Amino acid sequence: MAKKSGAGGIILVAVVLAILAVYFIWNMQRQQELQSEKYWTEVVAALQDIPARTKITREMVTLTRYPKELVIDGAIRNPKDVDGHTTLVRIKAKEQIRANDLLGAGQAPGLAYDIPPGMRAIAIGAGEVMAAGGSVKPGDRVDILATYSDPVVHQETTQMILQNVLVLAVNEGVTDQQIKQGAKSSMTLAVKPEEAELLTAADRAGALRVALRGLNEKTVIATQGVGTRDFGGPNTLKFSTTPPDVSRSTPIIISPPRNQRPELKIYRGSQETIVPQE
Repeated sequence: MAKKSGAGGIILVAVVLAILAVYFIWNMQRQQELQSEKYWTEVVAALQDIPARTKITREMVTLTRYPKELVIDGAIRNPKDVDGHTTLVRIKAKEQIRANDLLGAGQAPGLAYDIPPGMRAIAIGAGEVMAAGGSVKPGDRVDILATYSDPVVHQETTQMILQNVLVLAVNEGVTDQQIKQGAKSSMTLAVKPEEAELLTAADRAGALRVALRGLNEKTVIATQGVGTRDFGGPNTLKFSTTPPDVSRSTPIIISPPRNQRPELKIYRGSQETIVPQE
């Protein structure tokens, strides 16, 4: 059977058109890719919220495309550069991860990242007696007592000067709450700036001692302090002719005038006790 004239030409034209179509599609995709590379880039972002001081694993991050004008300074481009590193700050899900969000290889986070907002870290000496038998560890809460010589009443006085204080570290900057050994040489406390002044002055004026609080103990109580005359002996009470300052804790006896009914008024701080006399 004779072939139809021009059939071969039609097939050739169809093949050429198909090749041209493929070329145009490839060229269009290529132009789009070039445009994408020009205006977009890939950066490492968090797949989940990552707390501060957390070691990053590959499952926590992903590569995400961002417009180049929205990429933050220092953004990391390779997931290998974050794998195994520890975060310095909290990173929210979908946030880009920057180099200064992470600790360098072999580095450990400093104590500054544990200090609550508005607080200061201050260290005091610690010994087995002073630090509740060496049982005080990072994360515990303690009360601070100061014993000093009161220049007004001329006696040694003990006062609870701070309560419910957070322990940040013990000994040589140990912050791990899981350690077995407690404070032996020093402890670092989180205090307000004005409390740091008080603690420093009390440390120079006398001796400090730490009382360890229970795990769920949050109570803060008002105390007036205790002097050496408050726990027995012939000088337990101090005689006077005028009522005492209510801020003082030393018991004071007010002797009655001779023309009144014999009684004694005993003041201790703001409390008054009347003791009839025969």
